Amino acid sequence: MKIQRRNNNADEKKDRLSDLSDCALLHILSILNIKEAVQTCILSTRWKNLWKQLSILSLNSSQFKTLGCFNKFVSRLLSLRDKRTAVQALNFNSQGIMQSSLLNRIFKYAVSHHIQQLNISAACYIEHFSLCYLSSLSCHTLMSLNLSANNVIDRQRPIFPNSLYLPALTSLCLKGFAFCGCGSGNDGRAEPFSTFNNLNTLTIYSFEILDEQLFVSNVTLVNLTIKSFDDDYCKLELYTPSLCNFDFKGKPVQKLGGSNRNLSSIKHVSIDIPMWSIDENYPAVLLNWLTELVNMESLTVSLYILQVLCSILDSVIGKVDFPYLCNLKSLKVKTLNPTWIPGGVVNSLLQNTPSAEYKIIDLSR
Repeated sequence: MKIQRRNNNADEKKDRLSDLSDCALLHILSILNIKEAVQTCILSTRWKNLWKQLSILSLNSSQFKTLGCFNKFVSRLLSLRDKRTAVQALNFNSQGIMQSSLLNRIFKYAVSHHIQQLNISAACYIEHFSLCYLSSLSCHTLMSLNLSANNVIDRQRPIFPNSLYLPALTSLCLKGFAFCGCGSGNDGRAEPFSTFNNLNTLTIYSFEILDEQLFVSNVTLVNLTIKSFDDDYCKLELYTPSLCNFDFKGKPVQKLGGSNRNLSSIKHVSIDIPMWSIDENYPAVLLNWLTELVNMESLTVSLYILQVLCSILDSVIGKVDFPYLCNLKSLKVKTLNPTWIPGGVVNSLLQNTPSAEYKIIDLSR
């Protein structure tokens, strides 16, 4: 019996991948780094212009041999990309000193293409990290903004503007910026966040306050993280009536709420002080914070916080009548050595809520 072999040459040569829909192919391209995605244009006429329709752009200088090649690639990419396609997210990371014209072009391009998420980390001269395009052009679509300014020359920080119009913004993360008030009527304080009417999450790292204090004023803010690792004290005042989660690491020097009693909404708190930081006012300031945060339900502190509080808790608790951690349900202590935790301070913190959960977070493991 003669067996007839089926001819599969046509099936073998058929490009099934290219037969997929544009949506499926763009999803495949989004998994690749942007350099590889652009290189697919040589595969066939089907792939020639697909990369131009990518809505998520991730640009990283580490994928290129030199910074010059990276800058040229980014410039060409923005020029050749399909101008009709909106940019959902743009992630830009330059590890070398970049040109100010290119950085400003990225800001302008993102705003004009209805950007929703913008993440920029760039090393540059202070005068090059200009937010002029974001300041002058309104952006109604931007929901998430993450900016990291790495000044590698004189360590000065660019000033974050007070006049950004970003009505859709819900998440803001800033690293390496300075805050300064605008004009003579600012009462010695910087207030850069009050105009963000939908802001939910704010994160600030390694910053500088050029006025007397930073006034974090926002009625919609729910999550606030402030971490300052420099020598400057964190001169801070909050007016955040919707705030629920507060994470702080720095040098506390004053009451959180100032004259405004608006911190009753805060339920979850984490506080840490740099180990090398010593100030005789810390105990009194921290005690004021605990009384201001009257409704918090969970508190996470470092071992150093407990050691700072040792000098004042024993003399105050039981002698002064004030609402003190009455709603606390959880106390967590972060430490490298659990055996060093002063038990007396823990008992003082839990005296009004003895049934609260107490947990040691061993950082040495």
